[in-house]
Amino acid sequence: MATKTLNIALDTVLLEQIDQAVKKDFGSRSEYFRRLALADLERRARWTDLMTAGRKVGEVMNITSEEQVYDLLND
Repeated sequence: MATKTLNIALDTVLLEQIDQAVKKDFGSRSEYFRRLALADLERRARWTDLMTAGRKVGEVMNITSEEQVYDLLND
């Protein structure tokens, strides 16, 4: 797998917290950020899937506003 190097600026306190997590569970900063990025991409994909499914349900139920959703939830 081809890799690229990124430079990022982090607050000293945040970097210390990351280094503690790295020592405990990840082995390297690179591995930490790689896993963090993958987890975020997976979370975004799940959120997109959820929103798509919600829109489809809304279309089937002929829901056209947030107010209708709140009315359904409060019944």
